[in-house]
Parts: sequence; structure tokens; C-alpha cells
Amino acid sequence: MSSDHPCSHAQRKLWILDRFHPGSAVYAVPLVYRVEGGLDGTALDRALSEVVRRHEVLRTAYRLRAGAVRQVVRPAEAVRVPVVDVSGHADPDAEARRRAEAEGRRPFDLAAGPVIRPLLLRTAADRHLLCLTLHHIACDGWSLGILEHELSVCYRAALRREPSGLRPLDEQYADYAAWEAGLLTRARTGPLVEHWRAHLAGIPAPATLPADHERPAVHRVSGGHVGFTVEPEVADRVVTLARTCRATPFAVLLAAFAALVRLRGGGTDVVVGAPVTSRRRESHHRMIGMFVDTLVHRVDVSGRPAFTDLVHRARDESRRALAHRAVPFDLLVEELKPPRDPGFNPVFQLMLGYQEVTREEGEGRGLTLPGCDVRREFGDTATAKADLSLTVTRSGRDLSGRLEYATGLFEAATARDIAGQFRALLAAGTADPRLTPGRW
Repeated sequence: MSSDHPCSHAQRKLWILDRFHPGSAVYAVPLVYRVEGGLDGTALDRALSEVVRRHEVLRTAYRLRAGAVRQVVRPAEAVRVPVVDVSGHADPDAEARRRAEAEGRRPFDLAAGPVIRPLLLRTAADRHLLCLTLHHIACDGWSLGILEHELSVCYRAALRREPSGLRPLDEQYADYAAWEAGLLTRARTGPLVEHWRAHLAGIPAPATLPADHERPAVHRVSGGHVGFTVEPEVADRVVTLARTCRATPFAVLLAAFAALVRLRGGGTDVVVGAPVTSRRRESHHRMIGMFVDTLVHRVDVSGRPAFTDLVHRARDESRRALAHRAVPFDLLVEELKPPRDPGFNPVFQLMLGYQEVTREEGEGRGLTLPGCDVRREFGDTATAKADLSLTVTRSGRDLSGRLEYATGLFEAATARDIAGQFRALLAAGTADPRLTPGRW
């Protein structure tokens, strides 16, 4: 029997955005794994069934009831992973990639569910592409690590026909949503809203970069991406400079991103959205779910600041934003009522994310299937959530970036140039933090 619960603010925001872009896969999260070896399909079915049973958010639909969207938890049922055999095609690998891309770009029906969609593409008896596509309303980056870890454990257990041994969850996502609601009273959030009202007064609209094409009258979500890597010595200097400035690596990256905006004609009042986790309790770290909010950063790059000065400004702005983070972004937009234009997102059009991949539970372990070699490949929804979104990931000494861009505004060559300029600015600024704008 189904049960229904209030949604979290993150779920409500994504539900509304889904209504704004019907038929779009902009908030699909496609995972693709190349699997070579003796994959046991029955064990995979049982493993995924167990993960979905454990995490109610993976079997939740979203429906309007009495004028409010509610999360409707469906009963746990056995999951069957559909298998499509493409081994008979002239080029099985190419056909599998084509189908995997199409699968990642299929929209979800949030009212009907499910919010996790498996597909197994067989290119040969011992070669497969495993596609797991989730809706962002049910997961965040940390969740993907939990999913991989638990699916690995449950698959091994299914092969042995034994219980998984995973510790039962202390809470479900609906409990988090109720906990969040208890925090968000007007008495608690009122002063924070007034802080943001003053801090964001007079921000440019849209706060973005000069584009190759005129902005369409209605916001479009078609996008592309550019991937790049940063030299290990530059990655090391990012950490060193952050430590010297008593800042975080994110502040160093934000300084470089703000410098990029200024140098490309985006002005000296740089407004950037940044994802931040809302996993504040120990129990949250074991749950799959959407635990991400967005913080607004307003960085002043006027004058002739040295790069180290920009890091200090970015550091102070990041600290200020974190100190006032208790107001969810969608609630902030409701309270501030910024000028709305169907051609762009409210408040910010540029985003910067930073994540560190660790070996802790929930991140970095990857999917492991006994008897198989498994390699994760990046899926692509061919969409963009903002004008430009830069995500930087650190794993050990490896620093990599992914620049997502709106193809209705920017050409691919421009996106590659922006990514290259960011790398150059980061390298120059960390090599000589005394550099000023004319020499960046």
C-alpha cells in the first residue's frame, strides 16, 4: 500500500522545474557502465531490487494532492532489468552507445514513476553496457556512490544467495523532509531572508557572460559539455594557496572563475550559484536522496586586485553564504521575488561546483561485480541547467573539470575556449598570486 509525505524543498524545486520543461531530460542523471565478464542477470535483478527496497526515495512518485505536491512511496516490488541484445548489429558497440545515449535522454514521468530506470545492452555474451538512469529528484552526487556501493554488496550476496549484510537504514528520505520542515519556521528564517535581500540588492540581470547568440525569449535547456584536466602541480598549488589564505580550494576556484567572468566582459559584479550539501546529520550520509541546495555568491572583482586578493574576497563571500545557508534557494526566490524573465533563470546564470572524491562510504568506491571488469562512462543528457556550469572534481592529485553550456547561447568552440582560459587563469594565479588583472 502506498503512503504519502510532504516533499523537501529540493524535491519541490525539481518538481516545479520539471513542469517548466515537460518532455525534457534536463534533470536526468545517466550512469553508464561497461561490463566485461560473466555478468549474472538474475543476481543483478535481485541486487537492484534490494537497493530499491532499502531506499524508499527510489520507489517514490510525485503527485498533487490538495494543491500541494506530495511524495508518494510505492510498495517494494521485484525489479527486472530489461535486456536488449544488440550483438547482431554490424557494429554492436556503436549501436549500444546510441541506445545508451537515447536512454539517458528519455524524460521521466514523476507522477507515475519510477525514478530509477535500468537497462542492460548486450554487445556479446560477455560484454554489456549497464545503464542506470535516475531523476535528480531522487539523488545527488553522494547518492551515486551509495548506489554503487550497495549494488556491489547486494550483487555479491545474490551470487551466494545470502543476505546482503547491509545495516538497516535509521531513516528514510521522508524523515529528512519532515526534519527540514521543522527547521524552516519564519522566526528562524526571517532574519536570514533579510540578509539575502540586502546582499543581493541590485545584482545584474542576467548575471552572465557575453554569448555568441542572442538570448531566446524563453529559456531553453539544450546543452553540451567540455571536459578537461588540470596538471597535478597546479592542483597541488590550489591546495597550497587555499591553506596560505586560510580558505578552501573552492574559494581559489571561485576566484579564478570570477576573474574569468571579468576578463570575458561579464562585468565586475560576478554572481555565481554553487551547489552545497544539506546532509547535516550522520543518518543523512547513508541515504540515497536529493540533499543539495544552491548558495548564491556575489564576488566583487572591481579595481586591480591581485589574485590572492580575489581569493580572500571569494573566501569571505563563501563564508558569508554558508553562514546564511539555512534558507533553501527556492524559498529565497519566493521571498525576494526577483524580476522574472522567461529567457533566463532567476538570480544567477552561472554555476560553479567543487567536489572531492574520497574513499569514504558513499563516494569513490565505484561499482564492482565479481568476475567482471567494470568501467564507468559518463552519460550525457545534451542539456544545460544554466548558461554555464563548471564542475571541478578532485581525486587525490587529479583535478578535472566539466563545463556544461547552453548551446542556444554558446558555440562549442567558445565553450572550449572558456574551459582553456579557466585552466590558464588557475595555473597563472596559483603560480604567482600577486598577479593583477592586466597580467592574468
